[in-house]
Amino acid sequence: MRMLVASLILLIAASGCVSSRKYQDSELARRKLQSDYDDARKKAANYGEENAVLKTAMDKAQKDAANLRSDLALSRERYDQLDKTNKDLLTRYDRLLAQNEMLLNATATEKQDLRGQLAAKETELNNRERRMLQLERDLSAREQRVKELEAAINDKENKIADLRSKVTQALRGFSNTDLTVREEKGKVYVSLSQDLLFPSGSKTINSAGREALAKLSQVLNTNTEINITVEGHTDSDGDDALNWDLSVGRASSVVKELTKNNVDPKRVIAAGRGEHFPVAGNETTAGKAQNRRTEIILTPKLDVLYQILD
Repeated sequence: MRMLVASLILLIAASGCVSSRKYQDSELARRKLQSDYDDARKKAANYGEENAVLKTAMDKAQKDAANLRSDLALSRERYDQLDKTNKDLLTRYDRLLAQNEMLLNATATEKQDLRGQLAAKETELNNRERRMLQLERDLSAREQRVKELEAAINDKENKIADLRSKVTQALRGFSNTDLTVREEKGKVYVSLSQDLLFPSGSKTINSAGREALAKLSQVLNTNTEINITVEGHTDSDGDDALNWDLSVGRASSVVKELTKNNVDPKRVIAAGRGEHFPVAGNETTAGKAQNRRTEIILTPKLDVLYQILD
């Protein structure tokens, strides 16, 4: 019995030892499988990342390939164009060679003709250059003349303005109805009424007229570069021929009075206009009074301007 119990105990103990070893072996196997599984998952994750990288690289490679195909097509097109251009250049080159050959084979007469034509062209060109130089010199001279002319005109205008001022100042004591001074078209007009100079129908200058002409003479004697024209005017009353005579006689009387005051006779011209240059209508008494006048026209000498124009 004791032997049986001991055997059972030994059997149970042996059985327990076997089970314990199997468990340990199983646990080791399980752990190894778990480790292998974890490694496999990591590798799978790594493979997934590598696959994504490879896919991206493949997409880029496909795009690069498409670009390369496009570049290849463009290169082929450009090559075709260049090839065509090269052929055209070769054709033109051959043509130029042929033309050059023809020129080289030209006869001596043709060459001489060409030399003659070239010499004629050169001569024509030289003549044109000389004409251009002459035109430039003429233009420069004309510009200088224009400047001189402008300066002379400005000087004349200044002298006219100064003369008008001096005449106005000298005759300022007389009534505006009897005496006016105006500047018109580069001249100074001194207009004296009949009432200031003459009795009605007379050619004899009265005292007021002599006084006015004496003051005017002083200005004229200090401005010797002025030509003087005296014009007599009448209204339309009476006979036309008598009005002519009266206007001429009055102009002559004024000229004589000016020369008595030392105005150079060579500077003075007398003219009668009769009734033919009225400044107002002859239908009214006031208009007739304005027309019965003597105008002394002062004109600057234009010798300098004429010299420039010549």
